[in-house]
Amino acid sequence: MHKLTLTELFEESSSDTLSYRGKIVKSIVRIPVVDNSVITLERLSVASPRPQAIKLGLNSGVIDINGYRGPEIALWSHDSPEIVEMRVRGIDASVLEVWNAWSMGGVDTSWIGNAGIVTKSSAEGEILQCSDGFDHTSFSDLVVRVSVN
Repeated sequence: MHKLTLTELFEESSSDTLSYRGKIVKSIVRIPVVDNSVITLERLSVASPRPQAIKLGLNSGVIDINGYRGPEIALWSHDSPEIVEMRVRGIDASVLEVWNAWSMGGVDTSWIGNAGIVTKSSAEGEILQCSDGFDHTSFSDLVVRVSVN
């Protein structure tokens, strides 16, 4: 019997959240924001040989990070600072979408195989434990903390 990947389970459930081996797993994490919110992202650990990324997108407006402004950004484990601060710009901005990606042979890849995120709330923000889609499910491939102030 073929064992379904997380991506197949998400598709089967028509949902971006499911229960998997006793954990609540999300394909994308949505965090409420407003214009001028400050988002702090801290990379806590990387346990994968592949470059890992956290991607952030807004439903409206742009993310302002060190002078770069765009609706979506990617912070890669091998070339971004451990702690990154960015600002939401846009009066209609209300949702920050966060998902993980990884590089497979130089190709930026998301939402396939066993990709998923387990979240844990802490006083300092949401801890996102990400499994890249490669190989078996492991929620330690990339671990970051996202806080919004």
